[in-house]
Amino acid sequence: MIIDKIIRDKVTVLLEQASYNIILPFYKNLREDEIETKTTSDDFVTTADRQVEIFLTNALIKLIKHSSVIGEEASLIDSDYSSILKNEFVWTIDPIDGTKNYIGGNEAFCSMIALLHFGKVIASWIFIPTSAICYFADKYGVQVRYPDSLYHPVETRKSHIKHIRVYDLSFSASLKYLNSELKEKVKKKLNFIKKRVFIGSAGIEATLLANGKIDFIFYSATSPWDHAPVDIFNRACGGKTGQVNMTDHSSIELDLSKKSPILFVRNLKLWDEIIKFFR
Repeated sequence: MIIDKIIRDKVTVLLEQASYNIILPFYKNLREDEIETKTTSDDFVTTADRQVEIFLTNALIKLIKHSSVIGEEASLIDSDYSSILKNEFVWTIDPIDGTKNYIGGNEAFCSMIALLHFGKVIASWIFIPTSAICYFADKYGVQVRYPDSLYHPVETRKSHIKHIRVYDLSFSASLKYLNSELKEKVKKKLNFIKKRVFIGSAGIEATLLANGKIDFIFYSATSPWDHAPVDIFNRACGGKTGQVNMTDHSSIELDLSKKSPILFVRNLKLWDEIIKFFR
């Protein structure tokens, strides 16, 4: 299944509209009663998140006949989305990825949409409201569109490392959902790597991966709206995605119905080295 330029551009326009009409007007203007917490004290949702998701949901299902939608905020009400993932066409929506940053006035947030075909991610959009830059990824690569311009390919940095030293790589990681013992073990390992970036937005991290500015990303649990977009961006640049068993360090191809820890590595040659490092 190939996403044509018409669908690509229509989704881009929807993201622009959501940004200009909802996200940016609320940015730095949220009242206390427009901010709530979800599963934990630092897991936020705002009025803007909800309004954007409703707008995009209603619009996306009209673009492809009989398509379904899995949205981050709607999943709080109905968390049994595993059967929907098997449908022919499924959109995933993260209306504001990096909501904590958004609330705090930090510009590291974005909106993300992915399109799945029978559970396989085939396209993704990452729109950054504060710069109006939109990234698009499919099996042919990653493209970027700046304000008032057309999409053009992203030149991804190639790795020419002959002798890979994991200690010299750059990465981002979230250990939130690991049990305390495993979290401490993984944290000690990661502390040996020199360059850790703290972003707070999976989408922004995906663009850094695509631009070759970080080498791998580790998340302690998988969610469709967060990680379907990152997956296609990573694979489009020649990387590998896998869900990892942190006990025996085996891995499987991405299955969005499973909540396992997930690893994105931008270069196939780096994958085995990073898995070895975690042991």
